[in-house]
Amino acid sequence: MTPWLRAAYDREAPRYDDRFEAQQAPKIHRLDGLLPSAPGLTLDLGAGTGLLHRLTGRAVLQIDGSVGMLAQARGPRVLADLERLPLPTGVAAAAFCVTALIGPASPLPALAEALRVLTPGGWLALSVSRHEDPEPVARTLADLGFHILQHLDMLDDVGWIARRP
Repeated sequence: MTPWLRAAYDREAPRYDDRFEAQQAPKIHRLDGLLPSAPGLTLDLGAGTGLLHRLTGRAVLQIDGSVGMLAQARGPRVLADLERLPLPTGVAAAAFCVTALIGPASPLPALAEALRVLTPGGWLALSVSRHEDPEPVARTLADLGFHILQHLDMLDDVGWIARRP
């Protein structure tokens, strides 16, 4: 996350849910409905204010690069950039990443980190805004060896359900 983007999220955090919950909720519910409840740790990568946990009740470790956003979240949370997760290799059975890959940076570092922390066969539920270019994300998932199980049209987003090899 760039310093500019981090500062913007920190500044907007108290108002984020009022502005974006209605937009994010359908994506969260759709991805949640498609991802099985896997035994073990589930991550929310780019958790923001913790909407996934609040809307679904799913037990997740919430990870975000914005102090302001995580201050709004409840439950277990970790301040970290998605490109450098402070977690051991192969620790998570599943991960969500809902509209969190934002900006001009390559999706490779964040998706490589997701691959690293997922157990073999671990699940990834991912969406990116159509305002971003989803093609590099799709290409990176394939290049990293993720097995794409579903490609999703989610109105403002494009999504994938994938498994780690």
